[in-house]
Amino acid sequence: MAEPIDAVPTTYAGTRFRSRLEADWARTLDGLGIVWEYEPELITLPSGTQYLPDFWLPEIGTWLEVKGPTAPRREKATELGKARACHCASTCTCPWPGGQLVLLGWPCHRSPNRPGYRARYGHAWWESAYGPGAYLIECPQCTRAHWVTMRRPWQCRGCRASLGAVPRFYSPAEQLIRFGEDDSLASALVEEDMRRLAEEQELAELEDEDGYH
Repeated sequence: MAEPIDAVPTTYAGTRFRSRLEADWARTLDGLGIVWEYEPELITLPSGTQYLPDFWLPEIGTWLEVKGPTAPRREKATELGKARACHCASTCTCPWPGGQLVLLGWPCHRSPNRPGYRARYGHAWWESAYGPGAYLIECPQCTRAHWVTMRRPWQCRGCRASLGAVPRFYSPAEQLIRFGEDDSLASALVEEDMRRLAEEQELAELEDEDGYH
């Protein structure tokens, strides 16, 4: 039986990954400017089970567990997320606002109708392993891209600055970040603005043609 393509051991940035999917996630993180460590710690969960998460993102207090199409189990990631979430009685005093986050990184979402689509790649797709959904955001102070939940107070997980009264959250469904490439959040937003303006111009031209006829 042929080995699944995402399970092929791959070297990227001097690190030997167990799969190409993990290596593509590392490159995606690099594009976003997010510092990562690969399999840095074997964790003993409250249940006594040992768990080696794929990525630790030290500047934003986030774990990322990469899940391929043949490895859907998520019990360990969920248990870690529950254990490391904020349990403060009142004001959060955790090193990172809301405690540590645990994310599941899935294979890319392939959308052939979107600009920039290629056969191997699509757009980054993730979800929270435990608790509220996780959204990508850029801090207005330190410009760090990172994930947060919609729980208040909204603070940067890096510098703890306020993210504003109504921060702009980006879900994976918006398909902004091209997976396995060097997309930064800023460049992705510029491309999105250009795409939207092109669509608006095309629509305006069609309306003009309809009005002329």
